Amino acid sequence: MTDQEKKQQRVSLGIELEDAQVELAYLREKAFQIADRLDEITNRIRVNATRKPSRADFDSDIEMENRLGPEHQSVLSFEETGKLIEDLRAARKKLYNLSERKSQLSSGDFTMTI
Repeated sequence: MTDQEKKQQRVSLGIELEDAQVELAYLREKAFQIADRLDEITNRIRVNATRKPSRADFDSDIEMENRLGPEHQSVLSFEETGKLIEDLRAARKKLYNLSERKSQLSSGDFTMTI
């Protein structure tokens, strides 16, 4: 293998590693956004569960405050949430494997670990 081919391998692996890091960052941001929406939903449920009957229940401002918006609907999709969790796991595994390959390439250690 020529020095040029070796350099090309390192460059290609570096680009692939960078892409995997970016993908994981995007997935994490999506997960944090969903978690924040879930927090909003559970907070509204808790607030409503602890409220005592009062005149405030007839107030339209309170009614609007308690409504869930369309941004909350997709959060409650078990299928989408499960897929996101699986995507995060796959992205972490890919990033780990690429990091291991880069480390092995840099050190010249070619023993494979699984």
